Amino acid sequence: MTPLTPHNDDPEMKATMSKTRFLLLSLVAIVAISFGAILLFQFVAGDTAYSAEWELKRSRAEIEAACREHVQEADTKAAAAIKQRAARFSAFIESRKPGAKPFSKDIVSFYGKWRVVKKYLPFTKSDGHKKYVIQKFDKHIFTKKQLAAAVRRTVEGSVKDLESIENELAVAVRQEILGQSLAPDEVPIAAEEFEKAMARLVAASQWDAAKSAGSLVVSEVAAQVAAQVLVRLGVSAGILGTSAAASWWTFGSALVIGFVVDVIWEWIDDPAGDIEREMVKALDKLSKDASTAIKEEMNKVISRQSELWDKTVTEMLP
Repeated sequence: MTPLTPHNDDPEMKATMSKTRFLLLSLVAIVAISFGAILLFQFVAGDTAYSAEWELKRSRAEIEAACREHVQEADTKAAAAIKQRAARFSAFIESRKPGAKPFSKDIVSFYGKWRVVKKYLPFTKSDGHKKYVIQKFDKHIFTKKQLAAAVRRTVEGSVKDLESIENELAVAVRQEILGQSLAPDEVPIAAEEFEKAMARLVAASQWDAAKSAGSLVVSEVAAQVAAQVLVRLGVSAGILGTSAAASWWTFGSALVIGFVVDVIWEWIDDPAGDIEREMVKALDKLSKDASTAIKEEMNKVISRQSELWDKTVTEMLP
């Protein structure tokens, strides 16, 4: 019997050998490509270790530009805050308008008419009627203390808003300089550093505007602005200057109320006149004039403070 030998032309055998040969060649090619890539990288990179930072640092000019954008944003926020505060003052005046009706009724009442006639009698005070009118004004509309408190509350609130915005600006500037966000415990440190930088700038500068705006002390700024508001409402600056420090707020407000009463004085002498309508018009004028004065005077503070913020940013940049 003749022994069996493998048939070289077996199709299955050929297919298996072809697959094996393909896999081996593929493996060799992968290994060769990998080694080639490594050698090429070493050749290009050289012998110096790679030590560059992953993120490129921004230039000083880029950081400064970013900080100035934050200053502009602070200006916008400050203007909006002051506008809102002035609107609240107007709302206070608006809330007092319903008192104009009972006020007018008291003025044209029998007793009110008697007070008009009484001033012409001998041995009587000529200002008795006006005092009566102001008394009724205090009762139905607002007192000098209430008006003074509304002005002071508006101005002091505006200054506190500026303080808050300045603290936000300090944090934003510090983050821009460091290139990273601040941890919660670092926020007050950033505000303190910004304040110190402003103090250094003001101390070393001959710039008068900077010195006047170097510190946002609520009581000082509020007193200055409120005084200017009262002056613009007709109160003499000389009168405010000579009044007691603790009483000029209400003293000035009393004069403002007197001006409002003067607006309707001719109608008061004519009991048939529409006193209520005239009083509402007078309150509208007071609201408009006072709100405008508050916004314009506080915007002056913002302008000075903004310029100081801008200079402080330059001072703090590395």
